[in-house]
Amino acid sequence: MGFVDMEKFDSYAWDQTTKAVTIYVPYQGATADDVEHAFSERAFELRVRVSPTTCRELKIVNLCKPINVDKSKVLVKPDRAFATRLPGHRTFAGIQLKLVKQENHEWSALDDEIDRKAQARAKRVEHGDLKDASTQELLADMYANATDEERASLRSAAATGAKKREENAKKNPSSGEVDDGPR
Repeated sequence: MGFVDMEKFDSYAWDQTTKAVTIYVPYQGATADDVEHAFSERAFELRVRVSPTTCRELKIVNLCKPINVDKSKVLVKPDRAFATRLPGHRTFAGIQLKLVKQENHEWSALDDEIDRKAQARAKRVEHGDLKDASTQELLADMYANATDEERASLRSAAATGAKKREENAKKNPSSGEVDDGPR
């Protein structure tokens, strides 16, 4: 397919079982002739012709874990609905990519970004600048390198901890110590 204009798919969803990752790309009207795909061990590319000069693309070049290229496949159902396991989405029309896992491990995400960050942080804690860090320094680093969602979770946990310390101080005003719970 030779295209002048390349657009990215702006929505898709994914789900997994122990054996496969399934990506759901909603797109009505595509036929098998309109779809090109390529798989490699840690990547996939999907292109759909939307006009003679335009195509849409979904491409991930750093999958979370390796896939079995020979067993992975693409299904196109332009008019019939797929059944899905996604909450709130029983069916949809479109394209389904079935990525068969090489190993039966749960994926943390579709790409490997979360796993790479976790490995880099673990290395810093074991051998780098965080090796002898205090709890406060570890939490500050965790917050600095967190996503917005993770930061919200950390703020909520800090607020809960502060509330518990305040309640414990009210219960034991004469002790002068705050009980942070089990250690």
